[in-house]
Amino acid sequence: MQRMKFRGYKLLFENREAAESMVRQIDEFPSFFTPTDDRPLIIDCGANIGVSVLEWKTRWPGAEIVCFEPDPFAFKILQANMDANDIPSVRCINAAVSDCDEQVPFYGDVSVRGDARGNSIDPAWGQRDGTAQTMVKCKRLSNYIAERDVAFLKLDIEGAEQRVLTEIAGQLDRVAAIYVEVHETDDSTQYNSSAQIEQILRDSGFCVEAESRFDDHALPRHLDAWKNRVGAKQVQLLGWR
Repeated sequence: MQRMKFRGYKLLFENREAAESMVRQIDEFPSFFTPTDDRPLIIDCGANIGVSVLEWKTRWPGAEIVCFEPDPFAFKILQANMDANDIPSVRCINAAVSDCDEQVPFYGDVSVRGDARGNSIDPAWGQRDGTAQTMVKCKRLSNYIAERDVAFLKLDIEGAEQRVLTEIAGQLDRVAAIYVEVHETDDSTQYNSSAQIEQILRDSGFCVEAESRFDDHALPRHLDAWKNRVGAKQVQLLGWR
């Protein structure tokens, strides 16, 4: 396993291109909310190897963070990063968030040195020529926000955003701020679209700002031809109260 310095922490990784991409991405992550207490609850869905967790622990050291990552290899590195830096108050869960509690197929570059960006339980986003498939656990997010207010919820789950938000719609009033990265293709817009997700957020009382997100490090460059073929696009939705 390789390592680099990030925010004073040791960042362990297997795929350098992906790790450097995630560091650049978090450098540009919008600062659109500030927790109102010293121990905010942050839920990170799609934590990958933990770059966002280390960033938030830098900004808010007292934060309690629950992070979900279904990719078995990315999860191993995520847990190693928490252990290597002795990060307190972080719970890592090796599961995808969805609208069910069961095992489902998971598609993408699933391997020890794979680039987990773009891996997904949604075949329209994750199943491409040459990709692998494995089974992963799913968890209903509602079980984790039923009894406690959430300062910030991040959903970067490669095409499963709408099903999760629909599942927790009755509890979204417990969430103070939210970041949703919507992943759409021509085939998936009927069940996962930025327009429908934005409406869900507005209906629950969020102020919402939307912007397209297809910068150079949104996905691996070798997926450019696939993106053009399936009409893939990503949209950031920022929500606050």
